[in-house]
Amino acid sequence: MKAQLARGADFENGNLIKRAKGLIPILIPLFISAFRRADELAMAMEARCYRGGENRTRMHSLKFGGRDAAAAVITVLMVAALIIQRILM
Repeated sequence: MKAQLARGADFENGNLIKRAKGLIPILIPLFISAFRRADELAMAMEARCYRGGENRTRMHSLKFGGRDAAAAVITVLMVAALIIQRILM
């Protein structure tokens, strides 16, 4: 963006369409480099025989338990107490 400003590009003046057209010289190389990087990453993953699928993550599902319910009830009671205190004062 600084290089475009040095070349005389104007990103701040004009209506919305004119400013959007001024951003095109910046956005096109950005998208090209992003797509190139994605392609390189895909080829590297393929070269290493990466196959996604079942059991490929360490993420575990969270379950709502008794402690969670107690914390929720305490939170609701505290918020209610704060609201009641605000109303009475």
